[in-house]
Amino acid sequence: MITEALVVSKPGAPFRYQKVELDETLRADEVAVRIKASGVCRTDLNFAKEASVPELFPAVLGHEGAGIVERIGSAVTKVSPGDHVIVCYSCCGECKYCLRKESSYCDLWFKYNLGVGRLDGSKTFSSATDGRRITSHFFGQSSFARDILVSENGLVRVEKHIPFEILAPLACGVMTGAGAMLNVVNPTHDMTVVVVGVGAVGLSAIMALKLLEYPPRKIIAVDIVASRLEMARSFGATHGVNSKVRPDLMAVLMAITHGRGVDGAIDTTGRPEIVTALIHSAARKGKVVTVGMGELSTEVSHNIFEMVQAGCSYIGCNQGDCYPQEFSPELLTAWQLGKFPYDRLIRTYPAKEMEQAAKDMRSGKTVKAVLLWD
Repeated sequence: MITEALVVSKPGAPFRYQKVELDETLRADEVAVRIKASGVCRTDLNFAKEASVPELFPAVLGHEGAGIVERIGSAVTKVSPGDHVIVCYSCCGECKYCLRKESSYCDLWFKYNLGVGRLDGSKTFSSATDGRRITSHFFGQSSFARDILVSENGLVRVEKHIPFEILAPLACGVMTGAGAMLNVVNPTHDMTVVVVGVGAVGLSAIMALKLLEYPPRKIIAVDIVASRLEMARSFGATHGVNSKVRPDLMAVLMAITHGRGVDGAIDTTGRPEIVTALIHSAARKGKVVTVGMGELSTEVSHNIFEMVQAGCSYIGCNQGDCYPQEFSPELLTAWQLGKFPYDRLIRTYPAKEMEQAAKDMRSGKTVKAVLLWD
């Protein structure tokens, strides 16, 4: 079938809205979804210029989809045609991690989500003009398209009255931030926490603290955009640090904590110098959690003596350590109750205006861009 998608032809090329052909033949575990809204994540923007993965291009990216189930494969049992769904990452559903509801660490995670196509490498998109194959199934979905095929394990069924632009960001960014804070940092009232980089992920992490009966006594937000620091304060941050004005992160954090250090830190930037500063300013038994990725080859080194003596933990966190089928509906319920107002982060754009959406996100004008396909 002919549909529309945003295609990146090569690393660094713009997102081009164009007609593509979708091979709509369903495999047994697959579902055809008509996408209504697609969240734009920094990961999409980073991969769009990632020259170290040339086999990715030309590509349809996007991994925060929301839409309507149109058809289902012969073995699908979890959704039915007409259901409204969030489209998140895919997993096998059978390994020990999936059975533990730790599906973001599925044995086949890389093949399902970063394997440049389906599990077997096949692609469902091709050019509508010359038939050239286009990479599909980015994070199991490639939701920068009006129509996609996805494994049923990558779907979360939701109530039909919720707007699609509210649903899409839950597929990754919002879920990741909230999950990193609640599931990994797991803060208590006597702790000090810091979030470096308060875009959609970081603000979601701070906002999630509203769901605790007794949030941490000190909540520090760090960013270079003043308006985002103001938003962080409105969501409960007790301190806002503009790192353009105060670039020595370790000194700032030690001053705020009177030399005790920070108990829980989340870095959304993926910058090694930030991670190093957070480790150096961690409290005894402190946790430093990385959710952001910059360059795919970026590495961080640690001082073993320091890590051992302080009992510091440096933790990688994928997708907020969430089980989307349970965690996303919990966040939606909190939103409906007014306890998790992440809708304040969202600005919508027609899908054809993806380049403007990306520009606004990079400048800080927009926190969370969501593309609408209708």
